[in-house]
Amino acid sequence: MIGFQSINRRRFLRGIGGASLALPLLEIGAVGESAPMRLVAGAIFYGFLPGYFHPPTTGRNYEMPKVLKELEAHREAFTIFSGLDHNLTGGHGSTKYFLNGIPVSHARGYAESNISVDQKAALHVGGQTRYPSLVLGCETYGSHALSWTRNGTPKPVISQPSRLFRLLFRKSDARTLSREKREFADRRSILDLVNDQAKAFRQDLGKEDAAKLEQYFTSVRELEQRVEQSEAWLGREKPATKYALPEDADVLPLRDKAGIFYDLMALALQTDSTRVITLSFSGLGKDSGRIEGVKQGYHSLSHHGKVPETIDELALIEAFYLREFGRFLGKLKEVREPNGRTLLDNTMALFGSGMSNGNSHSNRDLPVILAGGGLRHGEHRQYARNGRKSVPLCNLFVTMLQRFGLEVDQFNTSTGSLSELT
Repeated sequence: MIGFQSINRRRFLRGIGGASLALPLLEIGAVGESAPMRLVAGAIFYGFLPGYFHPPTTGRNYEMPKVLKELEAHREAFTIFSGLDHNLTGGHGSTKYFLNGIPVSHARGYAESNISVDQKAALHVGGQTRYPSLVLGCETYGSHALSWTRNGTPKPVISQPSRLFRLLFRKSDARTLSREKREFADRRSILDLVNDQAKAFRQDLGKEDAAKLEQYFTSVRELEQRVEQSEAWLGREKPATKYALPEDADVLPLRDKAGIFYDLMALALQTDSTRVITLSFSGLGKDSGRIEGVKQGYHSLSHHGKVPETIDELALIEAFYLREFGRFLGKLKEVREPNGRTLLDNTMALFGSGMSNGNSHSNRDLPVILAGGGLRHGEHRQYARNGRKSVPLCNLFVTMLQRFGLEVDQFNTSTGSLSELT
């Protein structure tokens, strides 16, 4: 991958009302200044081979299994977890709830439906950055949602590197700015209209219909907030970059496209264009990357039937995903922040899957890695089940949200936090 512009120091100014405004290319500022915390979450949808991912021993001196060896260079910067999951069944149908733990059908009764951890963090960021969050998908199919709003709807996915590059760096000319302003005005008018019409139906509604209408109002309020936040950033200059996006980036196979997404993600965090990113994958195989030694499709390989040759091919794909994640961690390590730490120190980077074993369609004991964020790392942590119940993965999400700056002690199905990480 072509290297990207080094941005070593930034000054964060406290604006009106305490809002933090980032000047990402301002090369002044002293070590010791503050830097924001970020949250990144990546996921694949067919799990990992359990024996190749989860170490056989715990603690700091655990033995790296086969595919996890791709992260050996970052051993002290991440924690690998065993025994965490969402206590769900359903195989592929539950993989999309990796970041929230609550299926849509079970969401009723929770304070914010089945909001995902990234979107909970994005609500905390609000308009402090140009984009409260970026939801990305590298050959991710429509049924594989990863990010969910607080009213239980999946977030749209950005699947083209060229579109992501435009959002981050492409400056709008006067004509485009004028058109965008008109579009924002039109959206506000439409939102006002549907709000007025919906309010007229409020009277004489039954309990169930009233709940549905309230969910609708929640969606409208979220859309209004997004319009306001986007409009506030409309006239502000986007950062510059020397990164050269390949002209054929959108049509490259996943093997090559994945690295581009990670490059742009690192830049988005550096320039404080966003502090929350998710990236999902559901492809890779004979048609998606020409990985040497892989002759079958990813989904077919995940149903390996314990055939050694098939398992060997699947391991090549899983190693690829961890290798690319490791390369991303390396890029974050290279960037020094205003507080004297690296960008990785100021970024919690989660990677894993909502399925533990594609062959058996198990959603128990999910494969989970968390790197960076200034947390206590370098271990394999194993959590024992209590009867038929596992320790909720949402306990880890509570810890991450607290580290991100939220004053919370509960997230969806959590029963506590993993305070040992802090």
